[in-house]
Order: sequence, then C-alpha cells, then structure tokens
Amino acid sequence: MAELNPSVIKLLTDQANEIVAGSYSNADKLFSLTDPTRNDPDVANLAEAFGMMTVKVEAREFALHQTIEELKKKNHQIEELTRQRSLLSKLFVGIVLLISSYIFVLGIIYDEFLSHYQVIRMITHYPMIEIICLVFIIYLIRISKLRLKDFGVTLTGWRPSVMDALWVSALFVAALALIKYIILQHFPGIFREVQIFDFGYFGITYITYLLVAPLQEFIARGVVQGTLVNLLEIRYRGLVAILVTTFLFSALHMTHSLNLSIASFITGLILGWMYNRHQTIIGVSLTHFLVGNASGLMGYWTLM
Repeated sequence: MAELNPSVIKLLTDQANEIVAGSYSNADKLFSLTDPTRNDPDVANLAEAFGMMTVKVEAREFALHQTIEELKKKNHQIEELTRQRSLLSKLFVGIVLLISSYIFVLGIIYDEFLSHYQVIRMITHYPMIEIICLVFIIYLIRISKLRLKDFGVTLTGWRPSVMDALWVSALFVAALALIKYIILQHFPGIFREVQIFDFGYFGITYITYLLVAPLQEFIARGVVQGTLVNLLEIRYRGLVAILVTTFLFSALHMTHSLNLSIASFITGLILGWMYNRHQTIIGVSLTHFLVGNASGLMGYWTLM
C-alpha cells in the first residue's frame, strides 16, 4: 500500500471527527479522492470506504430520528386517548347516575297520590325533566372539555342522515298504518277511532316534540351511545353500544308502560343503527319526530 499523503490523512481524520460529532456536510471532499485515475488506488478505496460509511451512518441517524419522532407522536396520541377515555368514563358515570335519578323522579311523578298535585301535572305536561337533564349533561361535557361535535351535534353528514331518516320514517309509518288497519278489521274496539289518522289528537305537544325529539336523541344516541363506543375496546363495539343504549332507555320507559318500553326498544335499535352510521343526531331526531307524531295521530299513544 502506498504511503498516504498527510493531507489525505488529515482529511480522513477530520471526517471521522465530524462523523463522531454528527456532521456529514463534508462527505463530498472524501468522494473527490475516490477517482483511481487521479489518486492512488489504495487512497481511492480508503476514501470510498470512509465516504460510504459516512453515508450509511447519516442514513441510519436519519432513520433513527424519524423513528423517535414517530414514537413521540404515538406517545402523544396515547396520552390524548388516555385523557379522553378518563374524561369519557367520568362523563358516563355521571350520565348513569343522572338516568337512575331520572327513573326515580318519574316513579315519584307517576305515583297515584302525588299525581293529583298541580305541580306534578305541570312537570309531566312539559319536558321539564328532559331540559334539566340536558342542562346537567351539557355542564358535564363542558367541564370534561370535550366537544359537542363528539356527541353528534354536528352538520357533518347531515344530507345522507336525512335521506335515511325519510325512508326509515316512511317504512315505520307505513308499517304502523298497516298494523292499525289489520287491527281495525279484525279486532274492533282496540282503537277509539275508526280512521287511520285522527287529527283530533293534534295539540301543542306535537309542536314541542320538534324540540323534545332532538333533546332525547342527543342524550340517548349522542351522549350515551357515543360515549360507550369510545369507551369500549371490543369487537363489534358499535353493535354493543347500540344494544346497551337501547336496553337502558327501553327499561327507562317501563316507568310509563310495558307497551311503550317495547316500542322504545324496537325504534331504539333502528335509531341506534342510524346514529352509528352517520354520527349526527340530525337524521335520528327527524325520524324520532316523524314516527312519534305519526304514532300519536294514529292513536297508538292512547294504547301506551
């Protein structure tokens, strides 16, 4: 091997020190020595070996840096998910306690003795309990620093949700009309009226239902079902959230009657599917409003 030129030795030494320091900007100087026609072959080979080592070390450091950045991002995401799950857990516990209190209050309201009092009749006539629950839930959401958008209060996806709501409502109303027609033909006397729709039932509650339906869907689908979906880490968590929410609110309707509880369970499954599909309360609220009012005008609420 030929004796190395001192300048070559200095260049190699400087480059090695720069690699140790994490600097790779002078690698071009090494590659200038790799031409065997201009430099001694041994020098060219040594310079090329140093140059390739510089490139590989730089590439590995870059890959390591990228990996570290990705790990930092994932760690931040995990911390954020953990924070959200903690907030959602607290919110869900608060909602369960609220619903339990709601059932107790309804039991008191529908007590035969207390129902004679004017204040009790006023509470049952207007959606005061629902409004109180709504205010409390919004308070819980606010202190949890979560967004209303996370609970279905969003215009995102409203068009397809409305389209689904219209055809689902049409099917529901048609089915209810057919069932009533069959009952009128074969079991007269069950319904007080003989026509399919009786607009004599129409009243102020049919108008205020435009506010009550979205309110109830926000609590049931947006808050309870939406929170469950985010808390559960199991397969088919969407289906499980729909079933749990539906059972919960159909059980709540048992304070009124078994018939209403069954009706709530059937409609709850459909509304739960719709909300899981679109993640907005717009469509489910529309279906709730249309089917609920149509049921009332057909006289089904007198059977509940």
